[in-house]
Amino acid sequence: MRTITTYLTGRRNLAGSSLAVVGAGLALADPVGPAGILLVVGFYLVGALAFPTNPALRRYGWDPKQVRHALAAEIAAVSGRVPPAVIERIQGIELTVRSEILPGIDRLPPGSVELYLIERTARHYLPAAVDAYLRLPPDYVSAQPGSRGRTALQVLVEELDLLDGEMRRIAELVHGADMDRLLAHRRFLVDRFDRENVSG
Repeated sequence: MRTITTYLTGRRNLAGSSLAVVGAGLALADPVGPAGILLVVGFYLVGALAFPTNPALRRYGWDPKQVRHALAAEIAAVSGRVPPAVIERIQGIELTVRSEILPGIDRLPPGSVELYLIERTARHYLPAAVDAYLRLPPDYVSAQPGSRGRTALQVLVEELDLLDGEMRRIAELVHGADMDRLLAHRRFLVDRFDRENVSG
């Protein structure tokens, strides 16, 4: 239902509808019978298909806004249901993605594995890890040792630490690209002023 509502209120539908009105006007001005319906439908399709799709989807393969929303929704969904150590780690991952990765995401090359990992972490890996933990019976979570003597909480924390480390690594790549730009600009300025000093 939400998808239909989103489409009906979206720019693509508005563009198609605007051209459909033009087609309807032409059909009324010069009645062509049942073919007028085809004219209206044809004009709608031209308008809808000509309108560009989300450029973010073309650039990254996913929409950064959806990644932000997914992480915020996960925090809201599990708050009060998981121990503080878990929610702190989820919030740390969300902060890294929201404030360090997404603002500079254009520095990552299109099609890179890092772009894939950002989306999968936010929308699949992190929620799946927490969901598996929440599905365990409360007595098992609090008392029973899991894999190799570790509790379920310890296993979940290790998984979240792994995801957090990967997001921090990607953030470093983004910051590294910014540093490369800064150094390149410094080299340009040094070269430029050295030339001016020589010529002067």
